[in-house]
Amino acid sequence: MDIEKINQFINENHQQIEGWFFHLDHVIFFELFNLQNQWGIKGDVCEVGVFRGKSLTLLSLLKDQSERLTGFDFFQEDHQASTEANLEKYGDPTLVSLIAGATSEIAREQLSMLMPAPVRFLHIDAGHEYHEVMEQLELFAPYLADQAFIAMDDYQDREFPGIEAAVLDFAERDRPRRFVPFLAGANKMYLCPAPIASAAQRFLVQRGSYRDKFRLTRVRDFNILI
Repeated sequence: MDIEKINQFINENHQQIEGWFFHLDHVIFFELFNLQNQWGIKGDVCEVGVFRGKSLTLLSLLKDQSERLTGFDFFQEDHQASTEANLEKYGDPTLVSLIAGATSEIAREQLSMLMPAPVRFLHIDAGHEYHEVMEQLELFAPYLADQAFIAMDDYQDREFPGIEAAVLDFAERDRPRRFVPFLAGANKMYLCPAPIASAAQRFLVQRGSYRDKFRLTRVRDFNILI
C-alpha cells in the first residue's frame, strides 16, 4: 500500500468525489486491510453499489496491485465515466473492473470468472430493502475468504430498517461459515467469520487511534465493538 497516497485520499482527495463516506469508515477500511496484511491474507476485493467511486477509489489504493477489484452498479447517467476518471486521478486503476447491471442477473459462472480468487473484502452499498440486502449477502457469501470482512452501508439509517434486519437474519443462518457483526462504524456495520471476530476486535482496540475510545455491546450470541 502507498501510505502517503492513502492518507492524502482519506484527508483531502475524497472531498473531490461526490458521495457519502464518513472519515471513521475510511480509517476502518484502512485498519482492516492492515490486519489482513498482517495475517498474510490476499484475495480479490469487491464492491456492490459504486455510484461515482468514492469508496471504490479508496479500495483501489488499499488492495495489492496483484489483486482484482470488481465494482458492480447500474452506472446510471455518467457514473461509470466519473468513476473511471476518479480512479485515474485519485486511485489506482490496476486490475479494476466495473460491471454494469443488476447483480441478481449475473450467473454464478460469470461471478466465478470475475472473482477467480477468494474475496477478502466485500463492501455492499446497493439496494437497501430487506430482500435486496439478503440477496446480495447470499449471492456473494460463497466467494468470501475464510478471513474476509463485509462492510454493510447505512446499517443504522432510520430510512432503511431492512438492512439491519437482513444482516441479523443472515448472521443466524446455518452455512459452512457463519458471518457475524463485530464492528460498528459511522454508518456501516462490519461482519466477519465468527471464529476471527475477537482477534479482529483485539487488533483494533490496540491501535493508537482507538485506544480508550470504544465499548463492547452484546447482541444475540456475539459482541460488537463500537
